[in-house]
Amino acid sequence: MKVIVGVGFAMLVWIVGYYLHFLPLPKPEIYQFITLTLISIVQPMVIYLTVKRNYESSNHLREELEITLKEDQIEVQGQSFLTVIAWKKVFKIDEIKNWFLIYQNNLSAILIGKKDLSEKDIAAVRKLLGSIQGPPVHLMDEHLAERFS
Repeated sequence: MKVIVGVGFAMLVWIVGYYLHFLPLPKPEIYQFITLTLISIVQPMVIYLTVKRNYESSNHLREELEITLKEDQIEVQGQSFLTVIAWKKVFKIDEIKNWFLIYQNNLSAILIGKKDLSEKDIAAVRKLLGSIQGPPVHLMDEHLAERFS
């Protein structure tokens, strides 16, 4: 994906550089315009539509979840499933402005929205996640978190 985006950026620099006369490059042909269009418009649209179709066709993804954080594991329960993950099997844990992210691998995470939690609950989640041994844990300190609130 990085290579494709890099090629798209190079095409953009080539086209803009040629027409603004700040790069001594050959005149872009129709192929450069087609490549730029495919990378910057068609590819993101196909990715979006694929993700949307997968979301709408999956009962699991659309279910309301009940997430229970325990000292030794996290439980995620939907209407049709129960997943239990030991903390030692978690890839990493991050806190950002509006979310706690509990990564199962480098691409997929369990999202816990802060908007659904009270300040007391957020502090309790921070305390529990901060005490977990195993995965890397990156939490916001409370003073920084207050500035984002």
